[in-house]
Amino acid sequence: MSANARDDLRVYEDEHFTADQCGTCAVAGYLIVRLKGQATSLAGLDPTSAGRLGAMLARAARAIEEATAAERVYCLAFAEIDPRLHFHLFPRTRAVLEAYRAATGTVGEPVNGPKLFEWARTAIVPGRPLPPGIPDVGSVCARLRARLRGGAAGAVDTPGSR
Repeated sequence: MSANARDDLRVYEDEHFTADQCGTCAVAGYLIVRLKGQATSLAGLDPTSAGRLGAMLARAARAIEEATAAERVYCLAFAEIDPRLHFHLFPRTRAVLEAYRAATGTVGEPVNGPKLFEWARTAIVPGRPLPPGIPDVGSVCARLRARLRGGAAGAVDTPGSR
């Protein structure tokens, strides 16, 4: 278990990756996928590791879509606070979008994903009441564990397997 994650937030782990529900944002299904080891650059990954990573990110995004009914799954990599290579997979659900638009007065405007992401990370946090329609983290983590348990991260899904 990483020092960056709590046991109850871990939804997946294998020899190459961990996937944890974000502990500082209460948007259920917001996962942080970390590569094990010390990689700090996507460009520095060998082809096998890069392929495994792509398969893991696709698999995690699919699990998030299924567990949360996300309309979009944002994928972000900053590696500023923690320089090791890791990815934020953020479910932009209808409920999150409606809460964002209500809070920011942006109803009818095009969605600005980076602003929505930053708003959610500061507004939908543990200890505050959840906006309407946003599920609790525990129930979604259980669904994610069940979905991610069924197969290897390196497995390649075929178009008809979804």
